[in-house]
Amino acid sequence: MERPLGRAAVLCLCALAASAVEAQTLGTIKPAGKEPTLTIGGLLQVQAEFGDRGDTRFGNDNDRFYLRRARINATGKFLEEFDFRLEGEFGGTLTNTSGLRAQLTDGFINWNRYPEANVRMGQFKTPFGFEQLFSDPRLVTIERSLVNDRLTLSRQLGVQVGGDLFEKRMSYAAGVFNGNGANNNFNDDDSFLSTARLSGVLWQGKLLGQSTTWAVGGNVFSSEDTSVAQAPDFGFDSNVFAGERLGTGFDTQLMAGRFELWAEYLAVDWEPSSGRPLSEIESDGWYVQGSYYVIPNRLQLVLKAETFDPVTDDATDPVEIGTAGASWYLKGHDLKLLLNYLRVRQDGQDDQNKILVRTQVIF
Repeated sequence: MERPLGRAAVLCLCALAASAVEAQTLGTIKPAGKEPTLTIGGLLQVQAEFGDRGDTRFGNDNDRFYLRRARINATGKFLEEFDFRLEGEFGGTLTNTSGLRAQLTDGFINWNRYPEANVRMGQFKTPFGFEQLFSDPRLVTIERSLVNDRLTLSRQLGVQVGGDLFEKRMSYAAGVFNGNGANNNFNDDDSFLSTARLSGVLWQGKLLGQSTTWAVGGNVFSSEDTSVAQAPDFGFDSNVFAGERLGTGFDTQLMAGRFELWAEYLAVDWEPSSGRPLSEIESDGWYVQGSYYVIPNRLQLVLKAETFDPVTDDATDPVEIGTAGASWYLKGHDLKLLLNYLRVRQDGQDDQNKILVRTQVIF
């Protein structure tokens, strides 16, 4: 039996109808500010996983569906040579999360007067780690390497100078940041984290008849901390580090026609000033990744080998992960399907076999 609509529901429907008519009449959404260009976009990554737990980033071995990323962003430009980006994240993480909540990913202002020296202020990715800096929706594998997730700095609040040189054959970035993670409006001490990256194209030409580019990069960071959250892999008390950190990394990329080869090595020296362990520890890891378009711009296959050793001086072996995957591009990166198989080997556990599936939409 149908029930009559209440007065509030009728008023709500009338308001929606009026809004639809107005939107059809106007045809566009006008920005509130005076910027000449404003672009609204977003990203959805709906993911599923099956099999064993895998590495320490994953919550447990329960099969599940989840939102890996759900983002809305706004970018704009001003005639006065400034641009900006604001992006919110509404999805979850690889660990089990209840009560998803909105958080800021990017929020920065950029002065772009000189291509050789842009000045960026706000919250954004720090220039340390090639794979970490590579755009999330354009990665060849579903997840980054474990060493990139554990040893890079991700997003921080700070200021950075960077740009392109020699007709974009070389790029650099250097900045100072609070050093205690994203979405914190405080610094854990009186010191700043400093980091810098330099990368460039060493050679461009033809290799076996294919257009080929060979690029290399390197980065470093240094920080003094009093209370910075870290993953449990390193064994710090309450997963909080206090002391000095020094990180280094090197990477290279070879692109030849349909084929791409990436390799990267990262290391961090930790000198704790309090808590356990009090002795200096070292962490490092690397990955090598090769991908090939079987069908140009449509079907891409990938193989990846990686290691991560959170404490190089202990008796345990590094975590070893092998990944085999395929990506089907329905409309480039804007609409694609990804399938990855992970085999994880680590001390004290049976080999872990995990399957990840992702559907991605960029709008």
